Amino acid sequence: MTPDVEFKNVSKVFGSHTAVDNISFTVPAGSFFSLLGPSGCGKSTTLRMTSGFEFPDRGEIFISSENMAGVAPYRRPTNMVFQRWALFPHMTVFDNVAFGLTVDRLPRAAIRTRVGQALELVGLSPFADRKPRQLSGGQMQRVALARALVKRPKVLLLDEPLGALDLKLRMQMQLELKRIQREVGTTFIYVTHDQGEALTMSDQIAVMNNGRIDQLASPQEIYDHPATRFVANFIGNANLLPVEVESAAADAATGLATVSMGGLAFPTSVAQKPADRRGWIAIRYERIRLGEAARAMPIQMQGRIRDAIFAGSTVHYLMILEPSGIEITVEAGHDGISRPLPQGSLVDVGWEPGVTRLFGDV
Repeated sequence: MTPDVEFKNVSKVFGSHTAVDNISFTVPAGSFFSLLGPSGCGKSTTLRMTSGFEFPDRGEIFISSENMAGVAPYRRPTNMVFQRWALFPHMTVFDNVAFGLTVDRLPRAAIRTRVGQALELVGLSPFADRKPRQLSGGQMQRVALARALVKRPKVLLLDEPLGALDLKLRMQMQLELKRIQREVGTTFIYVTHDQGEALTMSDQIAVMNNGRIDQLASPQEIYDHPATRFVANFIGNANLLPVEVESAAADAATGLATVSMGGLAFPTSVAQKPADRRGWIAIRYERIRLGEAARAMPIQMQGRIRDAIFAGSTVHYLMILEPSGIEITVEAGHDGISRPLPQGSLVDVGWEPGVTRLFGDV
């Protein structure tokens, strides 16, 4: 299947700063594709080059197999939803959504039909006659989404559209956005620094770092098998622990290496083969077991609880492994009955070999 968007060796430079550094990727038709990374990593610049608000200094961008070199934003089969909704305050919801179609001079009957369909899609049909000031933040975001979708773009670009919403509403809108994307079948390219948003909604995620793509894969692949230390640290919560590499794997993609930490040697999966004996392993908080569960694990050691942080459904334990003195964080489920383990307790700690990833010391 021909991708809806394709970047080929694209770079963008602002003065002495390289915002996007020779990236290549494709966005499958009808998919929900996220550009994820911290501020300044190049994700918004990548989105703006897709829309035509910026042009690349090197490389090519294709939308539906058409080269976008020199093509103005209004001539591209894209539309954009911003973090701030930019609704016309003097217009009704209906008129806000209809604005683009009116500018395009579509017949009134066609405008009524398409606006009605768009409002029904986002669940705002009963609010068609209201003004933006009469709506909640989530409702205004839905109006902005309907206004973008009503023009039936080939690709919808979303630049952190949920950033202005509170946490609970943001979580509700994540599910709504995914539902809407599946119903309309439009390709969504979504920019966010929020890993939870990307994991919840995306079919594919491109994790960006310093203008480059560190990893492009499904949410589960990125979470379970991060390709770089940056990805392991940025996605989810992971302990990054220094180790000595006893024997490196022959196949860095699938093999195991033996590492040692605090005098204990154990196997680990390999993401990057270290150049020398120094390396790091990443292990997610929730994949470490404590107490009786730890005693059933192939890799076992002991740790002393320095602090316990109650977080509702989970408890985070800050621990010092003995005898190495290495500090780790463990996330344990809270069953609603038992109390957290007391500070100062010496408890068994354990995990499975496959849940750690080895990275080079860079």
